[in-house]
Amino acid sequence: LHLQTPRSTRLRFLAGQSVTLSAAAAGIEAHATYAVASCPCDERNLHFHIRRDDGDAFARLLFDGALATGSAVNLAGPIGEFVFLESERRLAFLACDTGFAPIKSLIEHAMAVDAVESFSLDWLATRSDGHYLANQCRAWAAAFDHFRYAAHVDPDPAAGARRVAETMAGTRSLAGSDVYVAGPASFVGAI
Repeated sequence: LHLQTPRSTRLRFLAGQSVTLSAAAAGIEAHATYAVASCPCDERNLHFHIRRDDGDAFARLLFDGALATGSAVNLAGPIGEFVFLESERRLAFLACDTGFAPIKSLIEHAMAVDAVESFSLDWLATRSDGHYLANQCRAWAAAFDHFRYAAHVDPDPAAGARRVAETMAGTRSLAGSDVYVAGPASFVGAI
């Protein structure tokens, strides 16, 4: 979902934070909290990765077409402490499914402020077509000499997390890295 704020109102947020989106359409009022997937360097164009989920009323409004271009969406926030902390250490980003949203924001911010020399992204998808921005990740890897990207697929987030951790242990030591992990609780817990 791409939202654009009015020119006079911008959302000031830190990479990795979330906001609550709310909208009313087709007689339904819905709200949900999502991580901002865009870089804080553009406070006007906000991106969100929203999974199709019948249990999420806001996602239903979006995917059923009740929210269309030009629809009003209210934002509340930002909230959250999953933010980028400047450091001299290498960065390792691990994401599962739409947990890639806050990770994308963190990576874009780190690139924008030229805050890191070496970083990596390991992205686990629980569906074979789940790497919805794989081209973006490959472009980062091609553009930055010290950026490594690896895509992983496993239908079980916990089992996939253990496999990702084993793969990472074989390619680099995480002891000297700041590690950012986002995804379902089973993925985060297993990492």
